[in-house]
Amino acid sequence: MPLKPLPPHINIDNAQTQIGVNQTVLTYVYNKFENKPDFTALDLPCGNTEFLTYTKQLFPASSLTGGDLFTPAKTDHINFHQMDLTEDFPFPTEARFDLVTTISGVMMFSNTLRFLKNCTHHLKSGGTFILTNDNSSNIKDRLAFMFFGRYRIFNLVFEDDQLMTENVPINELVRIIRNHDIEIEDIVYTSLYKKDWIYAPIAAIVYATQYLYLKRMKTRLPEALKWKMYPFRHLLCRHYIIYGKKK
Repeated sequence: MPLKPLPPHINIDNAQTQIGVNQTVLTYVYNKFENKPDFTALDLPCGNTEFLTYTKQLFPASSLTGGDLFTPAKTDHINFHQMDLTEDFPFPTEARFDLVTTISGVMMFSNTLRFLKNCTHHLKSGGTFILTNDNSSNIKDRLAFMFFGRYRIFNLVFEDDQLMTENVPINELVRIIRNHDIEIEDIVYTSLYKKDWIYAPIAAIVYATQYLYLKRMKTRLPEALKWKMYPFRHLLCRHYIIYGKKK
Protein backbone atom coordinates (compact mmCIF):
# COMPACT_ATOMS: atom_id res chain seq x y z
CA MET A 1 0.00 0.00 0.00
CA PRO A 2 1.54 3.35 -1.04
CA LEU A 3 2.35 5.81 1.72
CA LYS A 4 0.63 9.18 1.84
CA PRO A 5 3.04 12.03 1.07
CA LEU A 6 3.95 14.60 3.69
CA PRO A 7 1.88 17.81 3.84
CA PRO A 8 3.19 20.34 1.28
CA HIS A 9 3.93 22.97 3.93
CA ILE A 10 6.58 20.73 5.54
CA ASN A 11 9.91 21.51 3.86
CA ILE A 12 12.41 18.77 4.71
CA ASP A 13 16.15 19.44 4.55
CA ASN A 14 18.83 16.76 4.40
CA ALA A 15 20.32 18.26 7.58
CA GLN A 16 23.09 16.01 8.96
CA THR A 17 22.37 12.94 6.87
CA GLN A 18 22.30 11.86 3.22
CA ILE A 19 19.83 13.14 0.64
CA GLY A 20 16.30 11.78 1.03
CA VAL A 21 16.82 10.05 4.38
CA ASN A 22 14.80 12.46 6.54
CA GLN A 23 12.09 12.67 3.87
CA THR A 24 11.76 8.88 3.67
CA VAL A 25 11.76 8.27 7.43
CA LEU A 26 9.35 11.12 8.19
CA THR A 27 6.94 9.90 5.51
CA TYR A 28 6.95 6.49 7.18
CA VAL A 29 6.40 8.00 10.65
CA TYR A 30 3.65 10.27 9.29
CA ASN A 31 1.72 7.25 8.03
CA LYS A 32 2.56 4.98 10.95
CA PHE A 33 1.31 7.34 13.66
CA GLU A 34 -1.50 9.03 11.76
CA ASN A 35 -4.04 7.58 14.20
CA LYS A 36 -1.89 8.11 17.31
CA PRO A 37 -0.76 11.77 17.14
CA ASP A 38 0.19 11.91 20.84
CA PHE A 39 2.89 9.22 20.59
CA THR A 40 6.19 9.36 22.47
CA ALA A 41 9.50 9.27 20.59
CA LEU A 42 13.20 9.04 21.40
CA ASP A 43 15.83 10.14 18.85
CA LEU A 44 19.52 9.35 19.49
CA PRO A 45 21.79 11.04 18.62
CA CYS A 46 19.52 14.00 17.94
CA GLY A 47 22.23 16.33 16.57
CA ASN A 48 20.79 19.77 15.94
CA THR A 49 17.26 18.35 16.45
CA GLU A 50 16.21 18.76 12.81
CA PHE A 51 14.46 15.38 12.70
CA LEU A 52 12.60 16.02 15.96
CA THR A 53 11.67 19.52 14.79
CA TYR A 54 10.02 18.10 11.66
CA THR A 55 8.31 15.43 13.75
CA LYS A 56 6.89 18.11 16.06
CA GLN A 57 5.57 20.05 13.06
CA LEU A 58 3.79 16.93 11.84
CA PHE A 59 2.56 15.88 15.29
CA PRO A 60 2.19 18.87 17.66
CA ALA A 61 0.71 16.61 20.36
CA SER A 62 3.68 14.22 20.37
CA SER A 63 6.12 14.02 23.28
CA LEU A 64 9.67 14.04 21.93
CA THR A 65 12.94 13.22 23.67
CA GLY A 66 16.43 13.59 22.26
CA GLY A 67 19.95 13.09 23.48
CA ASP A 68 23.47 13.84 22.31
CA LEU A 69 26.96 14.56 23.57
CA PHE A 70 26.60 18.28 22.93
CA THR A 71 23.61 20.51 23.62
CA PRO A 72 22.04 21.91 20.42
CA ALA A 73 21.07 25.57 20.10
CA LYS A 74 17.33 24.85 20.13
CA THR A 75 15.80 22.43 22.65
CA ASP A 76 12.57 24.13 23.76
CA HIS A 77 10.40 21.77 21.68
CA ILE A 78 11.87 18.54 23.09
CA ASN A 79 13.03 16.90 26.30
CA PHE A 80 16.79 17.06 25.78
CA HIS A 81 19.40 15.03 27.66
CA GLN A 82 23.12 15.67 27.33
CA MET A 83 24.50 12.14 27.36
CA ASP A 84 27.28 9.82 26.26
CA LEU A 85 25.56 7.32 23.98
CA THR A 86 28.23 4.69 24.61
CA GLU A 87 27.13 4.49 28.25
CA ASP A 88 23.84 3.49 29.90
CA PHE A 89 21.03 5.95 29.21
CA PRO A 90 20.08 8.45 31.96
CA PHE A 91 16.36 7.64 31.73
CA PRO A 92 14.40 5.79 34.41
CA THR A 93 14.71 2.08 33.69
CA GLU A 94 10.92 1.83 33.29
CA ALA A 95 10.74 4.64 30.67
CA ARG A 96 9.31 3.37 27.38
CA PHE A 97 8.66 5.07 24.02
CA ASP A 98 6.35 4.33 21.09
CA LEU A 99 9.11 5.19 18.62
CA VAL A 100 12.90 5.02 18.85
CA THR A 101 14.98 6.41 15.99
CA THR A 102 18.69 6.69 15.32
CA ILE A 103 19.37 8.67 12.15
CA SER A 104 22.91 8.40 10.75
CA GLY A 105 24.22 7.88 14.26
CA VAL A 106 25.99 4.55 14.67
CA MET A 107 28.99 5.61 12.56
CA MET A 108 29.72 8.44 15.02
CA PHE A 109 30.62 6.46 18.16
CA SER A 110 31.74 3.02 19.29
CA ASN A 111 30.02 0.43 21.50
CA THR A 112 27.21 -0.21 19.00
CA LEU A 113 26.01 -3.32 20.84
CA ARG A 114 25.48 -1.47 24.12
CA PHE A 115 23.84 1.47 22.37
CA LEU A 116 21.30 -0.66 20.51
CA LYS A 117 20.64 -2.76 23.61
CA ASN A 118 19.74 0.42 25.51
CA CYS A 119 17.61 1.72 22.61
CA THR A 120 15.53 -1.44 22.40
CA HIS A 121 15.17 -1.62 26.20
CA HIS A 122 13.37 1.74 26.18
CA LEU A 123 11.03 0.78 23.32
CA LYS A 124 7.50 -0.33 24.15
CA SER A 125 6.34 -3.78 23.15
CA GLY A 126 4.94 -3.36 19.65
CA GLY A 127 6.78 -0.05 19.30
CA THR A 128 8.56 1.10 16.15
CA PHE A 129 12.35 1.06 15.79
CA ILE A 130 14.08 2.91 12.94
CA LEU A 131 17.82 2.93 12.28
CA THR A 132 19.59 4.51 9.32
CA ASN A 133 23.23 4.12 8.36
CA ASP A 134 25.65 4.89 5.57
CA ASN A 135 26.06 2.05 3.06
CA SER A 136 29.70 1.16 2.52
CA SER A 137 28.89 -1.83 0.28
CA ASN A 138 28.04 0.18 -2.83
CA ILE A 139 30.23 0.09 -5.92
CA LYS A 140 31.78 3.49 -5.24
CA ASP A 141 32.95 2.34 -1.80
CA ARG A 142 34.18 -0.99 -3.12
CA LEU A 143 36.28 0.74 -5.77
CA ALA A 144 37.63 3.20 -3.20
CA PHE A 145 38.68 0.30 -0.99
CA MET A 146 40.24 -1.62 -3.87
CA PHE A 147 42.35 1.31 -5.10
CA PHE A 148 42.96 3.31 -1.90
CA GLY A 149 42.30 0.90 0.97
CA ARG A 150 39.58 3.16 2.40
CA TYR A 151 35.83 3.60 2.28
CA ARG A 152 34.12 6.74 1.01
CA ILE A 153 33.47 8.51 4.33
CA PHE A 154 36.13 6.77 6.41
CA ASN A 155 39.67 8.06 6.00
CA LEU A 156 42.57 5.63 5.77
CA VAL A 157 44.14 7.41 8.76
CA PHE A 158 41.98 8.78 11.60
CA GLU A 159 42.84 11.98 13.41
CA ASP A 160 42.62 11.90 17.21
CA ASP A 161 39.42 13.97 17.01
CA GLN A 162 37.91 12.16 14.00
CA LEU A 163 34.10 12.30 14.08
CA MET A 164 33.05 9.37 11.86
CA THR A 165 35.02 6.26 12.75
CA GLU A 166 32.64 3.30 13.03
CA ASN A 167 32.03 1.41 9.80
CA VAL A 168 29.32 -0.96 11.04
CA PRO A 169 28.07 -3.20 8.19
CA ILE A 170 24.44 -4.07 7.68
CA ASN A 171 24.88 -7.76 8.53
CA GLU A 172 26.17 -6.82 12.00
CA LEU A 173 23.36 -4.31 12.59
CA VAL A 174 20.75 -6.86 11.53
CA ARG A 175 22.28 -9.44 13.89
CA ILE A 176 22.30 -7.08 16.89
CA ILE A 177 18.80 -5.77 16.22
CA ARG A 178 17.31 -9.26 15.86
CA ASN A 179 19.07 -10.45 19.03
CA HIS A 180 17.37 -7.68 21.02
CA ASP A 181 13.74 -8.56 20.32
CA ILE A 182 13.25 -6.43 17.22
CA GLU A 183 11.44 -7.99 14.28
CA ILE A 184 12.82 -6.37 11.12
CA GLU A 185 9.88 -5.46 8.90
CA ASP A 186 11.67 -3.77 6.02
CA ILE A 187 15.02 -2.46 4.78
CA VAL A 188 15.01 0.42 2.30
CA TYR A 189 18.03 1.68 0.39
CA THR A 190 17.98 5.39 -0.35
CA SER A 191 20.20 8.35 -1.30
CA LEU A 192 20.80 7.40 -4.93
CA TYR A 193 22.61 10.34 -6.51
CA LYS A 194 22.28 10.96 -10.25
CA LYS A 195 26.05 11.08 -10.67
CA ASP A 196 26.34 7.56 -9.24
CA TRP A 197 24.41 6.04 -12.15
CA ILE A 198 27.76 5.98 -13.95
CA TYR A 199 28.56 2.92 -11.82
CA ALA A 200 25.44 1.03 -12.93
CA PRO A 201 27.19 -1.13 -15.59
CA ILE A 202 29.78 -2.28 -13.04
CA ALA A 203 27.03 -2.85 -10.48
CA ALA A 204 25.13 -5.08 -12.91
CA ILE A 205 28.19 -7.27 -13.46
CA VAL A 206 28.97 -7.48 -9.74
CA TYR A 207 25.38 -8.24 -8.77
CA ALA A 208 25.14 -11.13 -11.20
CA THR A 209 27.91 -12.86 -9.26
CA GLN A 210 26.64 -11.75 -5.86
CA TYR A 211 23.11 -12.91 -6.69
CA LEU A 212 24.34 -16.43 -7.43
CA TYR A 213 26.39 -16.41 -4.24
CA LEU A 214 23.39 -15.32 -2.14
CA LYS A 215 21.15 -17.84 -3.89
CA ARG A 216 23.41 -20.70 -2.80
CA MET A 217 24.03 -19.36 0.71
CA LYS A 218 22.56 -21.40 3.55
CA THR A 219 21.36 -19.28 6.46
CA ARG A 220 18.87 -19.50 9.33
CA LEU A 221 17.69 -15.95 8.59
CA PRO A 222 14.36 -15.59 6.78
CA GLU A 223 14.93 -15.76 3.04
CA ALA A 224 13.02 -12.52 2.47
CA LEU A 225 15.26 -10.68 4.94
CA LYS A 226 18.40 -11.85 3.15
CA TRP A 227 17.21 -10.28 -0.10
CA LYS A 228 16.09 -7.10 1.65
CA MET A 229 19.63 -6.72 2.95
CA TYR A 230 21.21 -7.13 -0.48
CA PRO A 231 18.98 -5.96 -3.35
CA PHE A 232 20.53 -4.58 -6.52
CA ARG A 233 20.01 -1.05 -5.16
CA HIS A 234 22.56 -1.62 -2.40
CA LEU A 235 25.30 -1.40 -5.03
CA LEU A 236 24.29 2.16 -5.97
CA CYS A 237 22.60 3.77 -2.95
CA ARG A 238 24.62 5.53 -0.26
CA HIS A 239 22.32 4.94 2.71
CA TYR A 240 19.82 2.44 4.07
CA ILE A 241 16.96 2.46 6.56
CA ILE A 242 15.99 -0.47 8.80
CA TYR A 243 12.40 -0.55 10.06
CA GLY A 244 11.52 -2.85 12.94
CA LYS A 245 8.95 -3.62 15.63
CA LYS A 246 9.55 -4.62 19.25
CA LYS A 247 8.24 -8.11 19.98
